[in-house]
Amino acid sequence: MASPKPSPLRKREANPTTASSQTKDKAEAAKAYIERKYQKQLREEQERKEHWGDIIRVMNEMQLSENEQDLIRQEVLHKEAEQLRTRRKRIGVFDFDSIAIIGRGAFGEVRVVRHRETGEILAMKKMNKTEMVYKNQVQHVRAERDVLARADNPWIVELKYSFQDEKHLYLVMEYLSGGDLMTLLMRKDILTESEARYYTAQMIASVESVHRMNYIHRDLKPDNILLDREGKIKLSDFGLCKHAELTSTVHPYDNIRTDESRPRGMMEKKQEYKRNRQLAFSTVGTPDYIAPEVFARTGYDEAVDWWSVGVILFEMLVGYPPFFADDPSSTCQKILHWRKTFSIPKEAKLSPAASDIIRRLIADPQDRLGRNGVQEIKSHPFFYGLDWASLRAIDPPYRPEVKSEIDTSNFDKFEEKEPFYPEQSRRKKQRKDINFIGYTYNRENEVQRPILASALQELEQLRQSTAVRPRTQGAHRPQEP
Repeated sequence: MASPKPSPLRKREANPTTASSQTKDKAEAAKAYIERKYQKQLREEQERKEHWGDIIRVMNEMQLSENEQDLIRQEVLHKEAEQLRTRRKRIGVFDFDSIAIIGRGAFGEVRVVRHRETGEILAMKKMNKTEMVYKNQVQHVRAERDVLARADNPWIVELKYSFQDEKHLYLVMEYLSGGDLMTLLMRKDILTESEARYYTAQMIASVESVHRMNYIHRDLKPDNILLDREGKIKLSDFGLCKHAELTSTVHPYDNIRTDESRPRGMMEKKQEYKRNRQLAFSTVGTPDYIAPEVFARTGYDEAVDWWSVGVILFEMLVGYPPFFADDPSSTCQKILHWRKTFSIPKEAKLSPAASDIIRRLIADPQDRLGRNGVQEIKSHPFFYGLDWASLRAIDPPYRPEVKSEIDTSNFDKFEEKEPFYPEQSRRKKQRKDINFIGYTYNRENEVQRPILASALQELEQLRQSTAVRPRTQGAHRPQEP
């Protein structure tokens, strides 16, 4: 006897609707934000209790009267309340004045701005929320904000603030007025091996700092390597970075076709590349520096960044990237078939050490230099005699010309396309955007020392400076933190 057909209700129970990957990502992001927020609150409350206990202990050991102790408690509580009010103050785009636009891409623009309250000159990256969601870039946006907020080293551009309004996300960072490595290459064309060694070593130290945070940059290229006014480099634009555990990626180009362009000599390639350099690097997603395993969708790790370092070193010494072609699709094909298309031109006259390190960086993942740790790159003969421990202190071979703190001459100029300030919303309160929960960041709040810790330190110093305190003296109160 045939079994009865399942009722519609049973059918729904048997085939429950599964949540989309985007919904899961949103839920995971919200969960992580809530966990971080309350873990931080619990930690701060515990520290607050411990500090108060220590302050009371020290005041008793100093034999302060009840009146003196009460005065100190009131003063500390007042300053603590002031600090809390400052932390709660919201920051937004109306806290800044625009000076100039220095960059524009698919998702937004970068401006030089002045913070109205402090007068500090900063760089503001403004991104369109709708475009980010539509092009499935939400995870990348979160990763960029997270890695910049976590970074605490001289090799990565410093994030000052991040915030959002109804239509845009904002990252406000230190402004590096020296331009970028691409600007330097356009001016110098080819670097000497000594000059290239300096910039490559600084790149390696920068990438190493990213890998230590368990992130892969994935988008290393000359225009993401910024120069400060002294000429020292810092990494920027982490819009494609990923946590090292995540190894899959969406193919950046569709309909890749076979490269059927005719072979060209070094000088012809160089002239063609120089003509197209400006256009090529204003285009989002330039593939010249991307490792083949990223395109192949076979999974990859942080070694993809060492491939990019090798490609940039090649360009510094030869004058163009090794897989340069007339269009991105042809470049992708050259990279995928790199064993056939890659060569170092004899006319470049590179030293054996320079040729060797390039060949060992532009290599299969299992053979690539850096696969067993960054030390094997640092130990290569190309860097013989380099003091890695004091790398940041070494004078750069090129010092950018910077006339003032608002000088933007080392960047391209862009015309205004839309107003800097958004239209004021009539809503009393901005609606929470579930795609970007927990995006707000203020570095000053994160690094600011708690008032209780400062008060405790000053009491300890006061106790040490007064071994025996005469009772006839007036109340001793700690100096203002």
